[in-house]
Amino acid sequence: MRGFRKRLGTAIQSSEQYKDKIWALSVDAGLGKKTLYNTLNDEGLDISQTGPGLFGMARVASLLGVSLDYLAGNAPSTNIERDRESSQALVQHITNALHSQASLPNVRVSADGLLRLYAKSGGKLEGFHQVMDQCDQYTAPEIREDHLTVIAVGSRSLSAITMGSNDRHLLQQALITVPDEPLKKRWLQDYRDANERGYLVTIEELNVQMPNHPVLVKMEFLRVLVAVDDQGGKRTILNFSLLMA
Repeated sequence: MRGFRKRLGTAIQSSEQYKDKIWALSVDAGLGKKTLYNTLNDEGLDISQTGPGLFGMARVASLLGVSLDYLAGNAPSTNIERDRESSQALVQHITNALHSQASLPNVRVSADGLLRLYAKSGGKLEGFHQVMDQCDQYTAPEIREDHLTVIAVGSRSLSAITMGSNDRHLLQQALITVPDEPLKKRWLQDYRDANERGYLVTIEELNVQMPNHPVLVKMEFLRVLVAVDDQGGKRTILNFSLLMA
C-alpha cells in the first residue's frame, strides 16, 4: 500500500468539509475517533500487502468524495476533483429527491391518511391503488422465514428515491446484506406483528451505505406497515416510509 497515507492525507486536505478535521472524519465514517490519525502515522502501511480495513476506508472515501481506487493507488490523482464532484452531485441529488417526497402536490401520504385508507377499504389492497407508487410491497413473513421478501418497489417510495432505482432485486440484496443482525430480526418481527394486527407505525433511523453507490445515507423516517389482502385473498405487507423533517 505504498503511497496510501499520502493519498489519504491529500484527499483530506482537499476536502472542504474535513480539511484539518481528521477526528471528525473518523467518527463520521463510523471508525474510532483516533483511527484515521493512527492510520496516517502508521509507517507500516507503506509495506503492508493488505492495508487498512476495506469497508471503513470505503466510507472514508465516500465522505471525502474520492474513489476507493484512488486511495488504493489504482486510479490517477487527477481523478480526485472529478470523483469529489461526482460524489457531491450524487449526494445533492439524493438530498433533493428525499425532500421532494414531502413537497409533491396531491400525492403526499400521511400516517393518519394511510390508516383511514386501511379502515375504509377493510384491509383490501385495491383501497391503496392511488398511493402504490409511494410504498414497497412485501410478502407476509411465515414463522420459519428468516428474512423479508420484496415483491415490488414503488417508483416514489423512500427506498427507490434513496437507491435511485425501484429495482426490487437491489432492495432485496440490501436487506439481506445488512450487517446488523439484531436490526434484521427486529424488522422481520415488525412485519409479523403488522400481519397479525393489521398495521404497525414506528419511527425508524437509518445510517447505512447505499447498496449501489459509495454514499452514506443518514435519515429519520416514519414507517407505516399495512397488511392488506388482494381480491384472491393473498396477503401483502405495504411499507410506506415517510421522511421526517
